[in-house]
Amino acid sequence: MEGEMSYDFERNHTTLFDNSVNSTFVTTRVRPLTGLFGPKFQAGGSWPFRVFVTGKIGFINFSTSGAVPAGNTFANAVNRVGGPGTHVAFYPGAGIEGFWGPFGLRVDVGDEIYLNDGTFNNLRVTFGPQIRF
Repeated sequence: MEGEMSYDFERNHTTLFDNSVNSTFVTTRVRPLTGLFGPKFQAGGSWPFRVFVTGKIGFINFSTSGAVPAGNTFANAVNRVGGPGTHVAFYPGAGIEGFWGPFGLRVDVGDEIYLNDGTFNNLRVTFGPQIRF
């Protein structure tokens, strides 16, 4: 079993104008908070690298923020979980990981699906260090 939680502090959107020279960056005020939990099935227990599949369920909460410090923004997002911006989320995925003692690296690819008057799919690719305890 494994669980995860993520929070997106800022996102920039780039608009390229018709002349292909000028562009503008706009920072969105939407800050998604995602929490997922579920089983992980892996193969290759004695190999240096292991492949795995996972299926998780949880929530995604969309909150908005104004011009306040990042710490307050995160606290507001956590306090709003369960409100009108919280939606059921599913995550089927697969990946590969390698450990050297308690430390390792992991690559994970999957489809983050949430329900909000319809089904919305988001491709998610993650890579990073991992600590096993």
